[in-house]
Amino acid sequence: MPELPEVETVRRGLEPLITGARITAAEIHDGRLTRPYDPHETAAELIGERFTELGRRGKYLLLRLASGRALVVHLRMTGSFSSAPRGKLP
Repeated sequence: MPELPEVETVRRGLEPLITGARITAAEIHDGRLTRPYDPHETAAELIGERFTELGRRGKYLLLRLASGRALVVHLRMTGSFSSAPRGKLP
């Protein structure tokens, strides 16, 4: 499990990559993450949102959106993010 310095390193690396970027596709595979809201509706609402800031609170990354909402991310055991080519979600 990543410790605080590793989480901050990930935050600093991601911040210039996502700040200003828009969400073009979203899938939520675990409905528990949006409870009590429908995961399909939540994913649809995210499309078109723009990232304005990437913050951190403890070991959680806070991906702030232009709408005022935020995506809260925990790096779990891997401590990393992965990406897919545009239009090719895993």
